[in-house]
Amino acid sequence: MTASADAGRDRGTVPCVVSTIVCAYSREELPVAWLQVFHRFERAVEQSGLSIRVRLLPLEELPEAFEVLVVAPELVERATALGMGARVVAVTRPEARETAAGLLAELRAGGGPLQAEVRRADAPRIVGRRGSEEL
Repeated sequence: MTASADAGRDRGTVPCVVSTIVCAYSREELPVAWLQVFHRFERAVEQSGLSIRVRLLPLEELPEAFEVLVVAPELVERATALGMGARVVAVTRPEARETAAGLLAELRAGGGPLQAEVRRADAPRIVGRRGSEEL
């Protein structure tokens, strides 16, 4: 079952533009199933044409700025307790594709508290590198 909660961000009438989705895991363990969740979200965002970055990070090392936090159901309580102000979405591997599609449809519609910008066709692709590895 998918669950989502807005954790403390007062969006009022001004919609929040989503630029980063973080798929978070516990530093103690990165299950293979969670890598699949990350890759499914990453692929769905790429195919959507929205200007959103998907990152895979430990829950203990989250960046300062992000709008959506995707976690396994067993990490929802810890993620919400962080009080980062992001929407927390709980998902399992079998639900990842449909959850990503639903979230992206909501962002594309833009009528709710969250929305996303469409990636321009002529926008340069920004690629980060660590050594020869593309991030």
